[in-house]
Amino acid sequence: MSTPCRILLFALALMLMPVMASAQTSLVIVTNIYPPYVNEDVKNSFLPALFDEIGKEMGVKFVFRILPWQRCEQEISEFAAWGAIPYRKTDAREKQYAFSDPLYLQDSHFFAYDPAGRKPVFHYDKLTDLQGLHIGGIQGYYYEPWFAKADLDVEYTHSEEQNFRRLQLGRIDLFSTATTVGWHIIGQLFPPEEVAKFYTLEKPLIAGAGLHLMTAKDYPDTYLLLERFNAALREIKQNGTFAQLVDQYGLVMRY
Repeated sequence: MSTPCRILLFALALMLMPVMASAQTSLVIVTNIYPPYVNEDVKNSFLPALFDEIGKEMGVKFVFRILPWQRCEQEISEFAAWGAIPYRKTDAREKQYAFSDPLYLQDSHFFAYDPAGRKPVFHYDKLTDLQGLHIGGIQGYYYEPWFAKADLDVEYTHSEEQNFRRLQLGRIDLFSTATTVGWHIIGQLFPPEEVAKFYTLEKPLIAGAGLHLMTAKDYPDTYLLLERFNAALREIKQNGTFAQLVDQYGLVMRY
């Protein structure tokens, strides 16, 4: 083979290396149990089912691992996993991580509980209006810096379930989580007569926020992977698969 041909083939190989590297046959995704998006029966859950369909379009198998939320961020930072789901964008996160297109849109509200089943007096326009109330939170959630800036009295735990039990026992006044998730968990934890005593504040903490896949910016070829991932997500939204999954898992069509 002539020298010019060798040079040309070498140049083509260099050009193809990123594409070849991005064509992994499997990618690790880390998440935590987060019903109704990720259930205890992980395979029978909306987001894993959604990723199965995205994987078919990409020619990739997604392997799910269940970890605490803070560990999820550590895993993608250390390249032990490609992506963590579902995460919201924040200014702090966008400095360190890259994000997919929205997987799903959801609101978040503050939940409250009244033993008599009334809807009492909690109202707010800005977070500082909630000073003086005892608020529950989850370690590692996006709102930690917001609550700290507003100088709120917050006690953090590790799960929604813990916070809803504390809310029902009167140990906290308010707890914020994704509205769909909150009502799902309340319905799982309490009998109907107790469910009726929970309510949400009128003003959402977040309205129509996107849930995303989050990945380290310097993960090998992550931007090429995100392009392929987003293209596959667009395709299943256009061909009706996304709507079928939303209906199958009892969610509301929002995208």
